Amino acid sequence: MILNAQAIGVDAFEFLKQTTELTVHSIFKKGFNLVDANEELIFVGTTENGMFPFGIILDDMTKNKIISQIEVGQSIKVTPMTLQFTQNLQLNWKEDVYNLISKSEGIDIAQLRENVESYAFDEYQKGDFKSDTMQKLIASLKDTDADVEQQLRYLIGRGQGLTPSGDDMLVGMLFIHSIHPYIAKIHLEKIKQLINEPLTTLVSQTFLKYAVNDQFSSKLLDLKDNPSKERIAELLKVGSSSGKDTLYGIYTALRRSGTNE
Repeated sequence: MILNAQAIGVDAFEFLKQTTELTVHSIFKKGFNLVDANEELIFVGTTENGMFPFGIILDDMTKNKIISQIEVGQSIKVTPMTLQFTQNLQLNWKEDVYNLISKSEGIDIAQLRENVESYAFDEYQKGDFKSDTMQKLIASLKDTDADVEQQLRYLIGRGQGLTPSGDDMLVGMLFIHSIHPYIAKIHLEKIKQLINEPLTTLVSQTFLKYAVNDQFSSKLLDLKDNPSKERIAELLKVGSSSGKDTLYGIYTALRRSGTNE
């Protein structure tokens, strides 16, 4: 059986052109992740959590058919046209290539702040991500002379799941930095260094590597193009808590990054 993908991200397309074998890294409700020998990762699945530069988009039926026949650790052969999951199951990946680029040159920061601040973040005040802790990190990231390494090590990898909460929050902070730069260059380099260390999951490392280079999911780019409550509501649907964690990172950065100056 040969199934067809709907589309493929530009980075996933270039990646598959240069590899011959992948391994199933993780499987979940909305798709699955594949990795190569160098632990470079691509996501294969539906768009419920958004589109990614390293993604292959499937419709729900195709996703379910593949997931029913694969398991974590399984080897996948890559050909110039297909991913071969079993002798009888292949996926044609050479479909329309998409490149995630914001449609707008700027963003209405005031509208974004107003809409983000309309949400309550009380649940974070009882755990590892209290407002004081997060605001101290933002202040340190702005200060060239501050030592942020321990604060970043505290945040990166903290939490449960494929994308721990601390990582999602850092993605939100980096999203605001991409719009309104506030992180000192020396600290941005430190973030790049730390996300290459084994501090968190491979999935989170992938998202953070993109975020630190101003590349984000379609959910965040949609928010940049139109910072409405409707777009925020779409972000909040991502994962069990990833969307809310990302929004909390955005909220934290908006409060102290200087966007209101």
